[in-house]
Formats: sequence, C-alpha cells, structure tokens
Amino acid sequence: MEAIDAEILQQLGRVERRELTVVRFEDWLVPRTWGHRTKLAAALDHTLAEKSLLTEDQLIAELLYYAREVVPEYAPTA
Repeated sequence: MEAIDAEILQQLGRVERRELTVVRFEDWLVPRTWGHRTKLAAALDHTLAEKSLLTEDQLIAELLYYAREVVPEYAPTA
C-alpha cells in the first residue's frame, strides 16, 4: 500500500467515526492526492463527485465500500 493510501484510510476512519465531515474529508483529499492518483484516491474522488445524489450516510457507506474494495485489509474501527 502506498503511503498516501494509508493517509486516506486514516482520514476515512475519522469520517466513519464522525470526527470529520465528508465535506472536510473532500477538502483534504482533493489537494492532498492531486499528484498521487492511486486507485483508492481515484475511486473515492469519483464517489465524491456523485455526492449530490446521496445522503451523507449513503455517501459514507459508498466511500467505505470502495476503500474495502481497493484495500481489502482495510478494517476501520468505529
């Protein structure tokens, strides 16, 4: 796993625990991953692009789903 992916998963865990809003996560993710387009960053960015179609709970569930698809060993603690 690339270092940026580890950072993304750490921040995503904060979203899952409701320590960080999805908006703040996106504000962090986009500039942080601009030059580091990993498969995980791309999947999450794509999901965030469709955020207007989902409730916040649905969006969080989608983000976590893609994180687990790309990084199967990802198991955040709630």
